[in-house]
Amino acid sequence: MVLPIIIGVGVTFAAMTVRSGIRAWEVYQKLTPLMIARLNGIKLTEAEITFQRNSSVRFRNLNPALKARLDQYRGGFSTRMTEAEALLILGISSSELAVLNEQLLKRKHRRAMVQNHPDRGGSPFLAMKINEARDVLGHSVMLKK
Repeated sequence: MVLPIIIGVGVTFAAMTVRSGIRAWEVYQKLTPLMIARLNGIKLTEAEITFQRNSSVRFRNLNPALKARLDQYRGGFSTRMTEAEALLILGISSSELAVLNEQLLKRKHRRAMVQNHPDRGGSPFLAMKINEARDVLGHSVMLKK
């Protein structure tokens, strides 16, 4: 007699938890950076508020070629890292690609690792991806030896 009541209460609790989580996620997706700053009690200057309000307008007024390049990269990582993705991760530009050697690769890898090292608050996953990018470019035909 008590078991059905306990099961019913458990199922009800689980359903309410899932429902409130879904509602919270929907609200979270609609938050702007300005709203998040206000919720956390962060004081913003008038210039920062103006920048946040105009940032979407600025994206609409971009050069069409640059906007096409930004729209082309959807973000995230490929399942198997490509050379193009490794160049993006390490921040190697097309002008630097012509002179890409081991020394430049080492310097770019070091800069990315300093910014994202797990011992300094960075992500272990990003550090792994940075190392993988170095390995991919280290074995690439683009690297001048």
